[in-house]
Amino acid sequence: MSKIWLDVSTMLAWQRPAVGIVRVETECAAYGLQSQTPTAEAMRFCRFDAVSGYHEVPAAEVRAALQRIEGKRNASALAPPAAVNLAASTATTVPFELRLKARVLGLIQRLPNRWRHAAFAFAALRRPALAAAMRGYRELRHALKLMLQPPQGGAPALPAQLAASQGVRRASVPFGAGDVYVSMGLDWDQKDLVYLYVQKRTVGFKALLFCYDVIPVKLPHLCVGDVAASFARYFANVAWCADEVLCISECSRRDLSALLTELGTPQPPLSVIRLGCQLPGVSDGPVASDVAEVLGQRFVLFVSTIERRKNHETLYRAYTRLLDQAETKLPLLVFVGMPGWGVNDLLADLRFDPRTQGLIRVLNHVTDADLARLYQHALFTVFPSLYEGWGLPVAESLAAGKFCLASNAASIPEVGGDLIEYLDPWDVPAWAERLRWYFTHPEALADKEARIRQQYQPMPWPQCAHDILVHATDRLSAPAPGSDLHDQR
Repeated sequence: MSKIWLDVSTMLAWQRPAVGIVRVETECAAYGLQSQTPTAEAMRFCRFDAVSGYHEVPAAEVRAALQRIEGKRNASALAPPAAVNLAASTATTVPFELRLKARVLGLIQRLPNRWRHAAFAFAALRRPALAAAMRGYRELRHALKLMLQPPQGGAPALPAQLAASQGVRRASVPFGAGDVYVSMGLDWDQKDLVYLYVQKRTVGFKALLFCYDVIPVKLPHLCVGDVAASFARYFANVAWCADEVLCISECSRRDLSALLTELGTPQPPLSVIRLGCQLPGVSDGPVASDVAEVLGQRFVLFVSTIERRKNHETLYRAYTRLLDQAETKLPLLVFVGMPGWGVNDLLADLRFDPRTQGLIRVLNHVTDADLARLYQHALFTVFPSLYEGWGLPVAESLAAGKFCLASNAASIPEVGGDLIEYLDPWDVPAWAERLRWYFTHPEALADKEARIRQQYQPMPWPQCAHDILVHATDRLSAPAPGSDLHDQR
């Protein structure tokens, strides 16, 4: 019987609550573990190791990772057997470079706030150099192994264009002919698609891969380092390797199709799936002290990693414009998210600008339960992002019944439809004016919230996971890829 293999490499290495891409992987893993899943008998889990290749991951280890990431949410349904030792299991299965990355990020998180942002920026700017050093380490270790323990009878030669991959790995994959491999994680960081392509030609399985966005190629100036070339190469490899690519919006599908046309690669089938957006309901559990302080006041909510592309700058400028115009009694502006790249100047402005002292709050490490409370109590939400593959916080806001004042860029109008209002993300005066209008017209907000509750149909995460696995199941019955087909491509 052919099997579906869900790659859980990203979640095995993740050390914080699930966000964005990690949430997609964890939700699919959780759904796949449920006994009532139609494909449960055919479902298997795997991970990728940069040195030894792919390995099967026991279901108990996946349950343990989900419990670690999600905490008490769904703990009763996903609690691992008592015999599972999470610490030992994680330490022995997660690739070394991912464990090292998690350890470095954990150490940075422990630094005082005044040093943490600088440490993140320092690490981000040196990421390409560190990645190159890690590849060099792997190549050296592999070369020493070949020197000390040469293969008997000679090693099978790879095609010249494939031998330049990141080291030749001899471990066989656990996948069989006709199986479907599904990967939706941080693949550009964690996978070797050339290696996957070689194994596909050898074994005859199929690959279902993901495209969240092509921002690093389309807007490289909004990303850390010189990433355009490396991500273009990554998407070219996706095109050669995938039997189908799932995109998270029509915008992402159009962008990917245009990029592959420009690169001259094959175009596998590109399908669109809609991401889930429902957070757990507000419970009676404890509330973090910084969240409780915000909940006792009037506030506007912006949920996003704090980085250049998300455009927190426009909101800061809009607030300072209102203050300079002698506006008083402005609500708090609450940023929920961890600091990222390219925002050192903004964070310094937030700390030192006397006009916004006490008016702009940054909350880190917010749990799902506390995030649900923030959505519930916010006046409304804002989302001025410069570009998105989807725009999950907009969908979460609508699922919570809250109006959103959002950017009109890229995929965001796909999320909000006609239920929210859109602005040019660069137009600071317009943002200031519309913020002021909604601050002073609570009846308009009430009308919009009533319409949202009547018309918006939120996507439950289990339904999203089901839709993804339906695509994988459809691939099970598709003709197996052959060497001739790949050679023609």
